[in-house]
Parts: sequence; C-alpha cells; structure tokens
Amino acid sequence: MQEQHDETYTCSECEGSVKNYHRFCSNCGAYLGYDAEHISIFNNSRLQSAFFFYAIYLFICLTVKFTGWFRSYDQLFWIEILLAVITILFAKANWQSLKPLLRFNNFKWYLVLGVVLLAFIFSSVVNISINQINISVFRNDPSMFGPYRIYQFPVLVMFYSIALVPAIFEELAFRGILYNYLGSFLDERLTVMVTAFVFAAIHLNFFSLIWLIPFGILIATLRRKYNTLWYGIIFHFVFNITACLFDLYRQGELW
Repeated sequence: MQEQHDETYTCSECEGSVKNYHRFCSNCGAYLGYDAEHISIFNNSRLQSAFFFYAIYLFICLTVKFTGWFRSYDQLFWIEILLAVITILFAKANWQSLKPLLRFNNFKWYLVLGVVLLAFIFSSVVNISINQINISVFRNDPSMFGPYRIYQFPVLVMFYSIALVPAIFEELAFRGILYNYLGSFLDERLTVMVTAFVFAAIHLNFFSLIWLIPFGILIATLRRKYNTLWYGIIFHFVFNITACLFDLYRQGELW
C-alpha cells in the first residue's frame, strides 16, 4: 500500500500554503494543475482510518435504531460504554495529535461564558421550535425523560446519558479523532463541513439535520479556531442539558 506523504507548497498566485494533493488553492481558488496528487481510500492510510472509524460508529447506531435489541436504557447503557471504549482506543492510537487539543493552555473564561450563553440560546430556540412542530404537525409531545423514570435517580441518569457522555465522547470522536484524520488531507474549512455533516448523519434523523449540521459547524469552528476540544465539549454539554431541562419542565419534574 502506498503511504501518503503530505508536503506543503506555496501557491504561485497568492503565496498561500497548499498541500501536494490540492488541485485548487483554498485561499484564492487558483488551479494548481494536474501535478496534484490524487487521494483515494486505496492510497491514504488516514482516509482509511477515518472511514473505518466512522463505519464502526454508523454500524452500531444503525443496529440500535433498526433492531429491537435495545429497547431499554439498561441495554443502551452498554452501547454507550462500547462506543466510549472504541473512541478511547482510537484516541490512544492518535494520542500525540490529540494531546494538544485537551490542554488548557490559553483557556479564556470569558470565552467559556460566551460559549455557555450561546449554547443555552441555541438549545432553547431549537427545543421550543421542535416542541411546537411536534405538537402542531405530528400531534405528539415525546419525552426524553420517560425511559429514565424507572431508575432510583432518574434525573441524574438522564443528565449522564444525554448530556455528559455525548459531550465528552462525541467531541473526542468527531472533533478530535475524525477531524484529525480528515484534516491531514483536506482543507480546514472543508474538514469543518465534512465533520459537521457526518456528525449530523450519525443521528439517523433526517428532520434533525436542520439544526445538527449548524451545531456541528459551530463546534468544529471552535475547535479549528482555538485548537482545543474543551469549548466544544462545554457547548455540547450545555446544549444537551438545556434540552433535558426543557423536557423536565414540560413533564412537570423540575419543581
């Protein structure tokens, strides 16, 4: 198998940085000629790893959605553990590239407050809109809290399952591992878009693409701009826990 070697060149039109496999400059759009190296799954180990990693995630999610094997959270808990273990194994194999993303260097608390506020507003708008659409169009009002009522501490279990676990492991998986795989041979802006789309697609809900794609773009942009996963993890957690609070309020469980 031919190993992909990434080399950086300078665009003759704008003097921007381009890779040896780019056919067009990401800065000015200039055509770079036929000498650009062709990338395919057969000659790029990073693309192969990205495909394999996402295929595992997709297979597990499809199995959960389209079989009757995981009807209760007792069973879904082990799926969460399985996905977490898979993510950790891939993270361990890519630790050197992921380690800088988990540091708190130059961590700005005013940005944290901005991220928290933005996540709360975004989640509030999404949840109010979806609730109205469910009631007006689909004539139902589904509850996320229902499956957790049988447990001793249902609210805590709900927060753990819906807010904490996805915020940590989905960010590590999509804005960490997958982003790094794709970013090794794609332009950063394209990497942001691709990871946002595949993140939205993994939820297997066509209607949710309306807000999941902007959600993914926003978090991937935070990762790209600040070179850390923590802002995305915080945004993801606040977004999901706000959704939990809205659901608990509708079910009369907050007071």
